[in-house]
Amino acid sequence: MTAFGQQFNVAVTPIAPSRTIGFNDPTSPQLEATLDVQMVLGIAVGSTGWFWIEAGTTWLYGFANHYFTTSAVPQVSSISYGWNEEDQCEQGIGYGECTALGVNSTGYVKRVNTEFQKIALRGLTLISASGDSGANGRTDPFCTENHLNPPYPAASPYITSVGATQIDQNSGVCKLPNPPQGCSGQCCASGGYEEAVSYNQAHFASGGGFSFVAPTPTHQKAAVAAYLASGVSLPPSGYYNAQGRGFPDLAAFGSNVLISTQGTIEGVGGTSCSSPIVAGIVTLLNDYVITKTGKPLGFISPLLYKMAAAHPKAFNDITTGDNICTEDGCSSSCYGFHCTKGWDPVTGLGSPVYPEMLNYIKMTVTKDFE
Repeated sequence: MTAFGQQFNVAVTPIAPSRTIGFNDPTSPQLEATLDVQMVLGIAVGSTGWFWIEAGTTWLYGFANHYFTTSAVPQVSSISYGWNEEDQCEQGIGYGECTALGVNSTGYVKRVNTEFQKIALRGLTLISASGDSGANGRTDPFCTENHLNPPYPAASPYITSVGATQIDQNSGVCKLPNPPQGCSGQCCASGGYEEAVSYNQAHFASGGGFSFVAPTPTHQKAAVAAYLASGVSLPPSGYYNAQGRGFPDLAAFGSNVLISTQGTIEGVGGTSCSSPIVAGIVTLLNDYVITKTGKPLGFISPLLYKMAAAHPKAFNDITTGDNICTEDGCSSSCYGFHCTKGWDPVTGLGSPVYPEMLNYIKMTVTKDFE
């Protein structure tokens, strides 16, 4: 993290040992964790960073329960893992917790959703990557099943889910003025056309779709209905649950993101880049609101949909791309969703435009406190 800050001219605040929950071996930094902390703290400059990892076979229920019952926790957290909603009770995933709770995968998802709801009621914000294998999911890489596979926890209605975007390689501009040292020999994009990530360019597709367990939340019903009625090409009706919670809620850059790891600069990709980027932005918004009201934003998804309807400039609407491919390519049997104007189950409401989001919050959330 120190090297990342130096190479990209960012004042990154180190994570204190007291803010590390679970076992961390600093001599063996894993790429995923390295990416997560550099993205979130490189954006939320000056914020207090945390690193949270559960031990052993603990899965989502154990994490959610631990998080809810711990007094001092981060107010905004980014989660970069997940698994197929219908396979939560698989061996090596949530098998032990499912057995202890006496539930199948559907019951497990419902139980964990309750835990996430309790976390939201504490005024805490959970953000999750939407997955990197398109609408078909990682458990069906060659699209042989007769339904799509929403990943979980991205499909939870009490988590803000984040998809990934890229800059179209034919429009990208690599001419940053006074580029930092980390950009040496790299393309640090200074412009270009933003679209949904594609297998052809990023070698993965953004997860998205509809939960088979949780119904469409009230705050996104209008946006989901507009998408389904837009005339955009849809998968066969039996492949997805049109009455389910639609995800992701929004998207952020997730292709060839530069990080510092093991003494080198490396380009990485995934919605696990996008999720901590959004977490960093939400942290900045949260800090502003707390200084004015004394209270955090908490569960932010309802506010995002309200913001998109009233102040569309707060999002860059992504209208190009789809999530038909998986990480293994694009079989002719694969189905997925397409981007279109407004919310879609590929890039959600679009990518955040921080200054406009802050303006909207000043006009609404903190208006009476200014």
